[in-house]
Amino acid sequence: MLRLLQEQGEPVIWRVLVEQLQVSEPRRITQLRQLLRGLERNGDIVRDHTGSYSIAQSLQAEELLVEKQGRGLAVAGKPLLDTRRSGVRAGDVVLVHWVGDEPKVLEVVSHSDQLLVGVLNLDGRYPYVQGLGEFKGRVSIETRLPKHLVHDTPVHVRITGQQGRRLVGEVVGEVAHDNVLELAVHTALVNHDIPHEWPADVLQAADKLPSRVQPGRFKDRVDLTSLPLVTIDGETAKDFDDAVYTESLGQEGWRLVVAIADVAHYVKTGSPLDVEAARRGTSVYFPQTVVPMLPEALSNELCSLKPHVPRLSLVCDMQIDGEGEIAEYQFYEACIHSHARLTYTQVQTYLDTGSGLPSEYQAVRQSIEQLQQLYTALRSARERRGALDFATREGSLVLTQGRVTEIQHVARLVAHQLIEEAMITANVCAALFLESRDSTSLYRVHEPPDVSKTEELRQALAVAGVRLPGGVLDPAAIATALSQLPAGADEWLYGQLALRSLQQAIYTPDNRGHFGLALQRYMHFTSPIRRYPDLLVHRAIKAQLAQMRGSSKQFRPPTADELHWLGEQCSQFERRAESAAWFVEGWLKCEFLKAETGNTLNGIVAAVTEFGLFVELEGYYLQGLLHVANLGSDYFHFKAQSFSLVGERSGRQFRLGDKLKVVVAEVEPSQGKVDLLLAGNAGAQRRRGRRR
Repeated sequence: MLRLLQEQGEPVIWRVLVEQLQVSEPRRITQLRQLLRGLERNGDIVRDHTGSYSIAQSLQAEELLVEKQGRGLAVAGKPLLDTRRSGVRAGDVVLVHWVGDEPKVLEVVSHSDQLLVGVLNLDGRYPYVQGLGEFKGRVSIETRLPKHLVHDTPVHVRITGQQGRRLVGEVVGEVAHDNVLELAVHTALVNHDIPHEWPADVLQAADKLPSRVQPGRFKDRVDLTSLPLVTIDGETAKDFDDAVYTESLGQEGWRLVVAIADVAHYVKTGSPLDVEAARRGTSVYFPQTVVPMLPEALSNELCSLKPHVPRLSLVCDMQIDGEGEIAEYQFYEACIHSHARLTYTQVQTYLDTGSGLPSEYQAVRQSIEQLQQLYTALRSARERRGALDFATREGSLVLTQGRVTEIQHVARLVAHQLIEEAMITANVCAALFLESRDSTSLYRVHEPPDVSKTEELRQALAVAGVRLPGGVLDPAAIATALSQLPAGADEWLYGQLALRSLQQAIYTPDNRGHFGLALQRYMHFTSPIRRYPDLLVHRAIKAQLAQMRGSSKQFRPPTADELHWLGEQCSQFERRAESAAWFVEGWLKCEFLKAETGNTLNGIVAAVTEFGLFVELEGYYLQGLLHVANLGSDYFHFKAQSFSLVGERSGRQFRLGDKLKVVVAEVEPSQGKVDLLLAGNAGAQRRRGRRR
């Protein structure tokens, strides 16, 4: 036994030991278990909390803190594998043994104080809490429960220990909520460890801010109050970061002015407002709810570019030539006056019909018309670069009293793209400006995909009759391939595959370009109200402007190490916010779908795996699993090359993009899980399921 464990060189699970030692008889298996227990008692071997065995003297273990890394967990920057099975959480202190560069958790030394949200289960002999959100494990409850708690009550639970693989905890209290939206949002905030309560010093700092802007006090700023700048946002937006204005310069192209809320004027480095903004990293958006990065006194009031009131702004003033290329640009601090708060729908109606904007908005209408012409040039430049632009399919949730009553299709309007291109152009100028001054901040970096990650996309396109070149790809090659999809193909489906093949964008002071936008340099400058990296870019630009003016003020920029750390933190917090938003949206969609349990719906195969099909349900913008066992009595083989499951006897195929009719078998909203049956087989499948 000891020789076997020594040769393995890493923790070995029970099944591998049984196979290696060729133990099969019940008597021999009992002896093997007794042997392992004896060796463990003697200290010759150790058993970690996943049940794996290792030679004791070969282990050089150290205690490390478990931290979030993307959607997973890590220690010392190295990802932990199989944390769902082991029950490890962010904030735990664990004893780690290293196998090469891979950390193996031997035991949890101390559990995180962070509460979990879960559902109380009283059906069995012993009560337990089923975790919701990111942590989906069980927590056994061995303390006395309050009498008023009943089965299926959402509760807060604190982990107090561990017995083998089983987590043990105590119920702290019931989760107060009036509706499913409140419960879902609260669960997301707690289980993703998202700060959502303001410290006292932050509230005090916000209270000390002025209630309004007095333009006369800012003589050194450019006065743009007469320029017909406007904000263009969604109907429900409350924080208005950016305002735009466009005018024609004849043969020389266009003037594009992008004015961004001057958050850095109010949020000083190291202040309580700044410390809390860095701790949050980003605003987190849920349906009808937002957890802002900055207190509402700033995000919804003083820094929000509301119409008809003066606001402080950092301006990127650009000249764009007829080819859509940046000819000139300058940054300066200004005082502005938004002339209108417009919505995307209003602007689209005006572009389509010439109506929808009041007659007194004549100057605004002229600016919108010029912005549309400028967009045509910017769009052409984008296509020449080969930037990616995926077809998407999104649904917007309509809620009444915290429950979804409708899911509406979200059309991508030209009005959306006008603003996107204007903001992208300003972001490029921010990077150009800081580089020209030998300064730096956080780039928004999107690196090229690994060759292995594009292989799935290449195969899927090949099945559709489109060739994607081999080797290292550039964005133009992917964009060209997607444009060659045959008529009738679901473009959003292949866009989704392309998106999955790409790496995630990150924040870093090391410029490595932006693959998706096909840009050599790119920074986030346009949303300092809701993104901390944008605030850092603003500070860097304002420091350079102060130097150019010969100001005596000294601005200490972050060091290279500080910027690297901030980039990693901001990237992590962005993933955290995205994960929380997806969790809540999935819960709400599943809750809405639950009324269709037992009903037949139309769907399209969005992914094929060896264990079944993921089917996108028409009108719900949600995917459910049609397990391979529920495809019929045949045995189905997974064919990776053709993205299909093929019946061994019948030859029946289920392929990517196939249209199916499916029955909603079971929905678990808090887990975001939907189980489907194949229409026509549903009755037989239900009977088989009951027998099992």
